[in-house]
Amino acid sequence: FENVHIYGRLTVVEDPLRTISVLEPQNTGGCNMSKLSTVADTARKAHCYVAENAGFFNTETGGCYGNIISNGRLVRLTNVQNVNFGIRKNGSIIVGYLTEEEILDKENPFVQLVSGVIWLVRNGKSYVKESMKMESNKHEETGTLKQFIEVKSARTAIGHDRNGNVMLMQIEGQTNARGLNLYDFAKKLIKSGFVNAINLDGGGSSTTAIDGIAVGYPSDHCASNPAFRCARPVSTVICAHHLYCLPQDCNNHGKCVNGKCLCNDKWIGEACDTVNCKHLHNCSGNGVCTLDGCNCNPGWTGLYCEQECPLGFYGRLCVNKCSCDLPCMCNPVTGECIKQSERC
Repeated sequence: FENVHIYGRLTVVEDPLRTISVLEPQNTGGCNMSKLSTVADTARKAHCYVAENAGFFNTETGGCYGNIISNGRLVRLTNVQNVNFGIRKNGSIIVGYLTEEEILDKENPFVQLVSGVIWLVRNGKSYVKESMKMESNKHEETGTLKQFIEVKSARTAIGHDRNGNVMLMQIEGQTNARGLNLYDFAKKLIKSGFVNAINLDGGGSSTTAIDGIAVGYPSDHCASNPAFRCARPVSTVICAHHLYCLPQDCNNHGKCVNGKCLCNDKWIGEACDTVNCKHLHNCSGNGVCTLDGCNCNPGWTGLYCEQECPLGFYGRLCVNKCSCDLPCMCNPVTGECIKQSERC
């Protein structure tokens, strides 16, 4: 969109459970090593269609700030109160303040999680004033939260619309010169359809990359030549990518192609989690298919569990010997002696 001297980008992402990831800088483990990387560099390595800078970080040490879960892996947990954006395993989108217990929930765990500073939009209304009273300023370096909120600057936000799509917005600017303060940013988000949104790192960090190429006008001057502008290396990145499978590795029994698991010969199912029994004739309906072959029910034997136990034997694997007067009177399942039997 364009509004006088304000420029930016709005991205809407469908099926966010399988198309949105929170990425560490450069690669897995980047936060623990205090690495920094431009959004474009991280995006190229992860094959992101669209990528934007995400969480705040220590500009001196490179250390990541806030709560971070990347593709189901806990990267960082903090006890500082700031707003969070996350996606749980069941696809639900969570925006708000979280306890440690909620973050570490195992019944419906987070697969993606990132912290911001200032809850911009809550239930379709601006929440800037309220969140200023509740949040910590330990993870932003502008000054007080009041100064952080009121300064004009480049901005980045993540949230969702009423249809469950994830929405990203990045505004270009120059701190203290152009861009938006957070009150005006919240208004712009609401007009654009955001129902909930949080403020991510901004200023010189605010960057968008499309197909691995940075677009727009970064606010930082290049160290090598101040006449030009350069994208700032940042910490975490929000990545919109091709459809991931669930789980992404197809349980190591197949390959993920365009969001669908292509299973190896011995496996079937959407997640390649069920043994393919066709080549075992479904164990004749008398057993359970396993990778090692048919596991026959008591009373049955044979490669495909197609044979009843021979006369005089019963049970699992037909190894138990009957004690009946006549072998044919023995129940092949229980070993119980039956006076009248079709086998006699």
